[in-house]
Amino acid sequence: MSELNKEFKMKSDYLMGKTLILGITGSIAAVESVKLIHELRRHGGNVHVVVTQSAIKIIGIQALEYASGNPVVSELTGKIEHVSLIKESDILIIAPATANSISKMACGIDDTPVTSFFTTALGKIPIVIVPAMHEGMYSNIIIKENIDKLKSHGVVFVDPKEEEGKAKIQDYEVIVASVIRVLNRELEGKKVCIIGGSSMEYIDDVRVITNTSSGETSISLAKEAYYMGADLDLYFGITRVQKPPFLSFKFFSTVENLLSYREDIIKNDIIIVPAALSDFTPKKMKGKISSDQGFTLELEPTKKVLKALREKFKGKLIGFKAEIDISKEELIRRARKRIEEYRLDAIVANDLREVEEGKTRVYLVTSKNYKEIRGDKDEVARKILREVC
Repeated sequence: MSELNKEFKMKSDYLMGKTLILGITGSIAAVESVKLIHELRRHGGNVHVVVTQSAIKIIGIQALEYASGNPVVSELTGKIEHVSLIKESDILIIAPATANSISKMACGIDDTPVTSFFTTALGKIPIVIVPAMHEGMYSNIIIKENIDKLKSHGVVFVDPKEEEGKAKIQDYEVIVASVIRVLNRELEGKKVCIIGGSSMEYIDDVRVITNTSSGETSISLAKEAYYMGADLDLYFGITRVQKPPFLSFKFFSTVENLLSYREDIIKNDIIIVPAALSDFTPKKMKGKISSDQGFTLELEPTKKVLKALREKFKGKLIGFKAEIDISKEELIRRARKRIEEYRLDAIVANDLREVEEGKTRVYLVTSKNYKEIRGDKDEVARKILREVC
């Protein structure tokens, strides 16, 4: 970890060793810049800030220097900062970007430090632009044309949140995830489907049976796959941990509901199924069962999702198997039995005794060998993805 970032609780090392330039233009959303800088540094980034004079009126230079730990460029001098700093950097992020600045960049106008940095960076390092303006400006056909023009030159845009008549700057977590994704392309071109969370089965029209799985592993896998550049197709049941705002997913309730997506799911290259899916479903009763007296619950087996997917799917299919209070040898034996039964490429197996909040130990098992993987859940998820993808 760099000396610069020791003051932060690190979230990942995806930006470790990376030099990032953050260009700030004169939108009121510039007040969010300190949070954005801190989040970039929590992933290891070394952040240098460039501002327009309009931005300085909204957020002071001292706040930006304190947040980044580096001098702020507010004007171009004989040091030719827009050339020398670009040569040393890995990416240029412009957040917030006003309609005025976007149009200047699209037309090659360099009358601010930020637009000059853009012109120098284009074609040399990746560029991410994060618009923020009133909705009427964002929807203006000329602004749209200028955005499309910049996209045609490889510039990545992080779409704003359109609410309250404004195109508001996107959440800093979404911006940082986009930056990480641009700089880390390990899984670029891979179509990865992750099915996670718990399913539920209806007892009557109100009550369900489910399980205590948190869905944390599936969310870690999805987050890490996004960071690594995969083309993601996500299906989540019930989860009990917060999902990152940059993940889009389809919700499923029952096993039958999940299998209704099968034709779309099997279009992927790799399917990973850490979901805690119901093995049994009740014989559903109509209406709401009276709570005045007991009743008998009849259960019947649900369809096995992995087996149903393998019927038509020719790509890599990875299952998960959780046991409790058994030896490592027995865990691996049971995993291999399931691999053979469902024709899987691998199974991630673990003993639930070895799972604690945020940390775990698993075995990635194939028909011929196995590999032990341990660490926090994000780290384990990343190692699993590197092995199977």
